[in-house]
Amino acid sequence: MKLLIAVFSFFCTTVLFSQENTDSLHFNYLNSSLSLTDKEQSHFWVKYDKMQEEQAQIKTHQRDLKKSLMFAFAKSDEEIKAIIDQIAEQDILKVQLKRDFISDCVDFLDAERAIKFSIYEKKFKKMTQAANSK
Repeated sequence: MKLLIAVFSFFCTTVLFSQENTDSLHFNYLNSSLSLTDKEQSHFWVKYDKMQEEQAQIKTHQRDLKKSLMFAFAKSDEEIKAIIDQIAEQDILKVQLKRDFISDCVDFLDAERAIKFSIYEKKFKKMTQAANSK
């Protein structure tokens, strides 16, 4: 039993450090790719973290809505349509959050770097997925 607990603890620690490493790489990658100054970094990361927190809340709500459809047989067609509409509204909110974040970035970065944020963000996600699939 002690061996099982030790292996489980090691696995959890490895996953935790792996996530921290990814976060650190993400931070450094965007700072470097966008050529952020120290002052720009402070504005950028505060706004970025806020956007991420709000998107996480939206995703959680969306997941709950989708779970409620698992028992759709117990719901009327109107209820199902209302849930589907709510899920779509959550998608729109996510897009609006990202749009607002990029618009805010134009205020303290130049427009070119604000636009490139999405490109660099996608590149980083692809690199992370490629590294995790090995």
